[in-house]
Amino acid sequence: MRQPSPSAIERVRSLAATATPTTAVLANNPDTRFSVRGAVDHAGRAVLWAEVGHPLHEALRASQHEHADLTIGVGLSALRHVGRTPTVRARLWCDGHVSIVPAGERRDAALAVWDGCPDEELLAAVDHDPMPDAPLLARVQPTAVMYHTYDASGLIDGPSYMAVRPDPITGAAERILRHVNDCHRDELSASLRHLPGAPDGAAWLWELDAHGVTLWVNPVHGGHPALIRVPWSSRVTRPCQLERALFDLMSRHESTAHP
Repeated sequence: MRQPSPSAIERVRSLAATATPTTAVLANNPDTRFSVRGAVDHAGRAVLWAEVGHPLHEALRASQHEHADLTIGVGLSALRHVGRTPTVRARLWCDGHVSIVPAGERRDAALAVWDGCPDEELLAAVDHDPMPDAPLLARVQPTAVMYHTYDASGLIDGPSYMAVRPDPITGAAERILRHVNDCHRDELSASLRHLPGAPDGAAWLWELDAHGVTLWVNPVHGGHPALIRVPWSSRVTRPCQLERALFDLMSRHESTAHP
């Protein structure tokens, strides 16, 4: 990705904030991969909802009795819709130690999961002393995070990943991005003719952050999609600046947008 852009770690933390856990594997049984549901909390940790009978539920109950550390790998996906097609923006793999969320923190963990998995059974996992037949909320403390996007890949150690916060405007940026992709794609695609090196075609907002915007372009004459990075003239700190910068991008004949 062209500069100016977020640092690799900040970008991965921001991607993780919008990602969903999909699969997991326990280190003591690496040949068995299973599906998981959950979310990523404010600290960047995967929160997993384990129902009764789920392999993770059984492993967590056993580790409680044995007072043993449980090591897990969790796969996460961050999606973006290009038209009606869900497209993977990033795949993350988090290795770490998994444990039951402490009683005083279960409500916040359940709310994080609820956003993507609204299910009344989550309420049973919030109990301070859950019954053996109740679902569990587990949390992964990362030791390493691998990432792969369309334009970058790498490995980040857990402490470095945890030490960085996501772009503070990530939440607002995602809401603005969805609105533009749903309602203003004609203006966005028309703006391509004013961006040096951009092919003619259909455009979607792909990434939106404090440093700039990345456009996904399907060329009109076919071929592979292109990612076009447009930097802001200065770092954005407020959602209204993002909106203004995008308005300038879609309405002015300039190659650099101004927040």
